[in-house]
Amino acid sequence: MEQGRRRKRTKKFTPRMQGTLLSILALIFICFLFLLWQIVHGMEKNGNKYAKKVLTQQSYVSNAIQYKRGDILDRNNTKLATSKLLYNVIIDPKTILSKDGYEEETVNALTSCFDVEADEVKKIIKDRPKSQYYVLLKNIEKASVEKFNEQVDAEKQRAKKKKEQCRIVGVTFEKVYKRNYPLNEKACSVVGFSSANNEGLWGLENQYNDLLNGVCGRSYGYYSADGELVKTVKSAQNGNSIVTTIDSNIQAITEKKINKFMKETGAKNVAALVMNPKNGEIYAMASNKQYDLNNAFDLSQVYSEKEIKKLSEKEKTEKLNEMWSNFCVSYAFEPGSTYKPMTVAAALDENIVKDGQSFVCDGGETISGVHISCVSRYGHGNLTLEQSLMESCNDVMMQIASKMGKKTFYKYQGIFNIGRKTGIDLPGETSGSCYNEDTLGPTELATSSFGQSLTTNMVQIASAFSSVINGGSYYKPHLVKQVLDDNGNIVENIEPTLVRKTVSEQTSAYLRKYLKATVEDGTAATAAIPGYSIGGKTGTAQKIPRKARKYLVSFIGAAPMDDPEVVVYVIVDEPNVEDQAHSTYAQEVVRNIMKDILPFLGVYKDEKAAKNADKKENGDTTTGATTAPTSTDTPASSTPQATQQPAKEEDTEGYDLPDTVKTAPTPEATTTATTE
Repeated sequence: MEQGRRRKRTKKFTPRMQGTLLSILALIFICFLFLLWQIVHGMEKNGNKYAKKVLTQQSYVSNAIQYKRGDILDRNNTKLATSKLLYNVIIDPKTILSKDGYEEETVNALTSCFDVEADEVKKIIKDRPKSQYYVLLKNIEKASVEKFNEQVDAEKQRAKKKKEQCRIVGVTFEKVYKRNYPLNEKACSVVGFSSANNEGLWGLENQYNDLLNGVCGRSYGYYSADGELVKTVKSAQNGNSIVTTIDSNIQAITEKKINKFMKETGAKNVAALVMNPKNGEIYAMASNKQYDLNNAFDLSQVYSEKEIKKLSEKEKTEKLNEMWSNFCVSYAFEPGSTYKPMTVAAALDENIVKDGQSFVCDGGETISGVHISCVSRYGHGNLTLEQSLMESCNDVMMQIASKMGKKTFYKYQGIFNIGRKTGIDLPGETSGSCYNEDTLGPTELATSSFGQSLTTNMVQIASAFSSVINGGSYYKPHLVKQVLDDNGNIVENIEPTLVRKTVSEQTSAYLRKYLKATVEDGTAATAAIPGYSIGGKTGTAQKIPRKARKYLVSFIGAAPMDDPEVVVYVIVDEPNVEDQAHSTYAQEVVRNIMKDILPFLGVYKDEKAAKNADKKENGDTTTGATTAPTSTDTPASSTPQATQQPAKEEDTEGYDLPDTVKTAPTPEATTTATTE
């Protein structure tokens, strides 16, 4: 009984309870149906609004906006290098396929404006139906893009009138810049070139790469609540431009005269440098290795197809580097007699010799058992200091160097920056080499006095020579004078850098007088231009191996000699003639350059002097002038002692150096001496 009480009573699911549950379920179902109806109705009525709200939560980032690399300008703002605005054609296959009719109209517009086939475009779209970014074409001219945009505008007008959607869709354009060199090969070894990625690979493009480059921008986009695409653009920062010291007119003249010489005579190498001696500005730099900067990797500009086919890939690279190199800064050589003005200037400044002092040339000097001959094998006889330069006498130079001693001589090599980099703003400068105070023995001292056994580059000699004639101021040679921003505003003026004083004003005045006489009545008569006051010094360097009798001949000249405005330095390395040892080849090139560039520089003829020069050239000596030789480096001396001797090496500065005379060791592996 007790157990029966404890037994739980079973609850029954009564009909009333069943009715209540059914009512609740029915109410829930009705509510569900109502909510479902509301969703469907809402989507029909406000679906676009909701879609826009969703899209506002989505953003995208476009590609980077390319900056414009700065221009390289000559001193007169002529463009030597610039970045040309072009466009890449971008297509969006997904959008193009989004509605019927879009593809056909868009493809027709593309093919009518650009050089692309319809089948090619359709295949790209078909193969990438979900893509929203594909570069269809690169580097398209602005005119073609404008033509396409005109078609789009016309289609939009049509669609608006008919209240339809524009059917040309999914095409956009990206701005890109391509480096362009408007003057092609002009100043190629100075300007250099850059890669497609705006990386300067040579010349000023390399030296000023960071300054010329800018900073890329970026475009961010998102959809607004109205479904409109809103862009936020961080603009690109364009690079700065540089104004060089190069004068494109003088550069063109210089290159023209080199090409003329190569066509008429030819040589292994010919190079020219035109410089302002008053501040170190370079007006022109050129060589016979000229190439189109717009096609810098094309060896056919220098070599024949037959020659190119024989080259290995390594040899092709070597030939390209050779073609691109700047001879004026990257090539070291024994300068020969163009070094003599520095020897004489140093001795004058140290009061070791005096103006008017006499010397005796007996044909050479025997030093440490080695006989080193002069230009005149039988001797020039009695010479003044001035005449020693006029006659280009090696014997007198050796005597002067002996008086100076190696300590003083080496000191002035440092003062004139010989065997040391000038710091010119170009890559690849070689230092050259010279013996130091410890290794400068008697023989090396003697041969260094007339520019053998030491090596320099052209800029070193031109800069040292400029200081000798400009009053004694050594200016750092340079190629850039100004930096401009993207709007042409001046960011920086680069002033000339005075490095040091080399010699006194008085010494400089003496050298101007001596060098003028060298052109008027000495070894440099071929460089004379009637009506102009020209001064300069010849050079004929015997290359190693000495027995090969290969020569590098040169001339460095300046004008006008009362106040020099320009220096022109030309070297002819191994002229294509049997007898190479004639500096007249270089003199002719300098004379031809100077004749054309002096008027550009505002230096004009003295007509009275020109008439007197014409009389002198025609043999009329009524003015008291003596006839100067026209094709000799070493004319017969005006002294009786010299004129009594037979001239075995007439018309030449050539001389035979002993094989024991070597060049100073090169301090850096990158320096390549031409004397090897």
